[in-house]
Amino acid sequence: MKISINWLQDFIPSFSPNIASLVDQLTFSGLEVEDVASPTLPDERVVVGLVEDVQPHPDADRLKVCRVDVGSDEPLQIVCGASNVAQGMKVPVATIGSRLTTASGESFVIKKSKLRGQRSFGMICAADELGLGDDHSGIMLLDSSWQTGKPLASYLQSDTILDIAVTPNRPDVLSHLGIAREIAGIRGLALPKAAEFDFNRSGTIVQIDDPESCPYYTAVVIRNVRVAESPSWLKDRLEGIGVRSKNNVVDITNYILHALGQPLHAFDLSKIHEERVVVRSDIGSEFRVINKESVVLQPGMPVICDSHKPVAVAGVMGGDDSSVSGATTDILLESAYFDPSAVRRSARLLGLSTDSSYRFERGTDPGNVSYASKVAVRMILDLCGGEIIAAEEAGSLPSPPPDVALRPLRANALLGTAIAEEKMISMLEHIGFRVSSRDGASIIFSVPSYRVDVLQEIDLIEEVARLEGYNNIASSEKMVSSYPQARSFPEYFPDYLRTVMISLQFREVLTNPLMTRQEAQLFSSRCVAALNPISEGLEVLRPSLVPAMLKVVAHNIRHGNRDLRFFEIARAFRSGALDAPSTDPLMGFEEHEYLTFVLTGSRSPLNWSESAEKVDIFDMKGGVEMLLRKLNLLDKSSLNIYNDTTLSIDIDWMDGDKPCVLRAGTLTSAEQALLDAFDIDQPVFFAEIDLRVLEQCFSREVSYESPSRYPVVQRDLSFILPSVVTVKELLDCVRRSDDMIRSADVFDVFERETGDGSTERSVAVSIAMVDPSGTLKEDTISSIIQVVVGNAESELGAVIRQV
Repeated sequence: MKISINWLQDFIPSFSPNIASLVDQLTFSGLEVEDVASPTLPDERVVVGLVEDVQPHPDADRLKVCRVDVGSDEPLQIVCGASNVAQGMKVPVATIGSRLTTASGESFVIKKSKLRGQRSFGMICAADELGLGDDHSGIMLLDSSWQTGKPLASYLQSDTILDIAVTPNRPDVLSHLGIAREIAGIRGLALPKAAEFDFNRSGTIVQIDDPESCPYYTAVVIRNVRVAESPSWLKDRLEGIGVRSKNNVVDITNYILHALGQPLHAFDLSKIHEERVVVRSDIGSEFRVINKESVVLQPGMPVICDSHKPVAVAGVMGGDDSSVSGATTDILLESAYFDPSAVRRSARLLGLSTDSSYRFERGTDPGNVSYASKVAVRMILDLCGGEIIAAEEAGSLPSPPPDVALRPLRANALLGTAIAEEKMISMLEHIGFRVSSRDGASIIFSVPSYRVDVLQEIDLIEEVARLEGYNNIASSEKMVSSYPQARSFPEYFPDYLRTVMISLQFREVLTNPLMTRQEAQLFSSRCVAALNPISEGLEVLRPSLVPAMLKVVAHNIRHGNRDLRFFEIARAFRSGALDAPSTDPLMGFEEHEYLTFVLTGSRSPLNWSESAEKVDIFDMKGGVEMLLRKLNLLDKSSLNIYNDTTLSIDIDWMDGDKPCVLRAGTLTSAEQALLDAFDIDQPVFFAEIDLRVLEQCFSREVSYESPSRYPVVQRDLSFILPSVVTVKELLDCVRRSDDMIRSADVFDVFERETGDGSTERSVAVSIAMVDPSGTLKEDTISSIIQVVVGNAESELGAVIRQV
C-alpha cells in the first residue's frame, strides 16, 4: 500500500516527519516499509505555457504546429503530436536546454529540432515525460490560474511516498487514516468534516434480500451534479500514490477509499431503473463490468441490482452501463458493509481483484460506513455542486467486537518483559482500545470496530509487543524448549514415511501442484483447471505426482546427473462424478495424498571393482518390497502383473470379518512415448502409492515368532507350467498347501520349444519345511510333498517333472 506523507499531514496537522525515523517506527511496529520514493521536481526550464494557436501540420496528419506563450518576448513554435492539445490550454513546456527525467529513469535534453519540415523550439509535455506519473494519454493540463512563464516546479509540492507491506490480519491500516492512527494515536487525529444529514429507513431506495452477504447498506441520491475534471490538489493526491484521475465524482470515491479505508461506489442514477437498488444473490447471467470485461455471475454471489438487472458486483466492481460519465447529472452514492468471505468468493470466481475487494476481503470497519459516506457527500457538494434528495439506510451493522481480557502478568511472562500495567493500558488506549472494567488480575478492554483481528487475549499481547517495539524486547539468556518423546500415528504418518524413504537411499523433492494441461492429460483426462491461472504453464492441478517427477528427472539428466533416486509425498487432484450436487463447490472433485518414487540410471556408483549396471524393474520392485517390509506389510502384500509395463501393489485386508484386497498403487516402467514427451533418454521406473491405503493397513505392532528348535528340511520340486499360469500363482499355491511350509522360492527356470512349435516352461522350486514341535519324519515330509503336487495339478494344471 502506498502512503503519501503530505496526505498524512491532513490527518496529523502537527506532523513534521523525519523520514528515516518514521520508517523505523513503522517497520518495528509490524508495518514493513518496503520502499521510500521521493519524486524529483522538473527542471527549472520547464515552465507554464499558454497555447495561443494550434494549426495542423502541413506534411503530417498526426502532428500539430502550436504557438505557445512561455513568458518570453516572442511565442515559441512547437510541434506536438498529442491529440488533446487545444487553443487556450495551460500546459507544461520544456524549453531549449531542459533536462527531463521520465518515471522509468530515462533522461534526455530538449534541443532545437525539425519535425517533418517544421521547426520546433521546445516540447509540450505529458505527465510521464516529466516523471510526475505514468499517464501518456495526452499532454498534462495545468490549472488556468497558474502564471505563464513561471517554472512548473514552483506550483508542485514535493512529496514522499512510502510503500508499506500490510499483513492480511491488519485491514485497519489499509488507509491514510489507519497509518495516522498508528503514528499519532486517536487523540492526535484531525478527521475530515462530514456533511450534516441523517439516514432514514423509508425503504424506497434500498432493499437487502441477502442480509448475510450485506448486513448494512446506505445510499445517498444527489441531483444536478457537474461531472468534470478534478481540481489539481485532488488529482495530485491520487496520482501521487499511483491512482489515475478520471473525473471529480469517481476521484472523490477513490480519495475516500485511500483516505478512510471505506470503499464507495457512485452510480449514474439515470441508469438505475426506478432509481432503486436491491442487494441479491440469486443472479445467474453475463455482466459487463466497468473495465469493459464481461463476467458470468453465478447464484450465491452478492450483486447490486436495480429493479430489472445487475448494476454492480457487490464489493468488487461496478457495471459499465451504470458508471458515472461526463453526461451524468444525478448520482446514487453507495457505502456499505459486505461480508468478507462473500466478497472473497466472488472476486476469486470472477478472477477480479480491485482496491475495493482487497479491503472488503480482509474486513472493513463497520463503524466507518456512514461517516465515510457523509465525508464523500460533503466533498461532492463542494466540488461538483448538486443537492441531496434522499439518504437511506437498510439492514443493521454487525455486532460490535466482544470485550477482551488482558492479564498483564501473563503478557510479561509470554514476552519476557517487565512492562508496567499502566504503560500497557496507555499503549492500547493510544490506538483506540478502552478499559471497560477490571476483574481481579485481568483488565477488560473494549475493542474498536476497526480492529476486526483482535478476538482474544493473545491478540492484545501481540499489540503490546508491537507497540513496545520488537527491537526493545531483550533476547532471552536461556532457551527453554521441549521435544516430544515420540510422534503418534497416524497424525504424523507422512513424516514417518519420509524417514523410511530416506533410509532407503531416496532423496525427497518438492514440486509445483500446478502444471500444463498437456502434461496432465498424459496421465488423466479428469483434470481440475485453475479458475485464474497465473501463467500458461500453470493451468491445471496435477492429477498425479509422476509428471512433475519426470520433469525433475529430465532437468537433472540435462545437467549431467543421471543416477537418480527421488521421492515425493504430496496431494493430487482429479475431477470426480459429473452428477455431484452443484450447490457445493467442493463436490465433484477428488483429492488424495500419494507417495511417488522414481529410479533411473546406474545401480551403484562408478567403481573400478564393479561393472556399471543399470537399474531395472526388479530394482524398483525391491524398493517397493523394502518399503512394505519397513511398514510391516510385506507378508500381507503382493505385486501382481497389471499389464506389460505395470505391476499392481495389493494388500490383504480384513474388512470387519470379511477378507478383501486393497489396491495400494502401481509400479511401472515408463513407456518410450512418455519418456519422449519429457525428453528423457534413459529408462525410468516409478511407483505411485496411495497414502490412505498404507496408513489404513500400517501397524507399528510386530508379531514375533521364535525360531524353531528343530532342523529345517528342504526339498526341491520341478513343475511344468501352462503358459497362462504365473510363477507367483505357483508359489502361492505351494505356500498355502501346509502350515509347516516356511518358505518357497524359485531357483531355476527352463524354457524349450516342443515339436509342435509351442514353448514348455519348467520352474524349479525350493521348499523349506519345519515342525516347531519336533523333528520332521520322512513320512510327514512325503505327505506334505504329495499335497503340494496335488494342489499344483488340480488348481493350476501344473505337471510334476521331478520329485
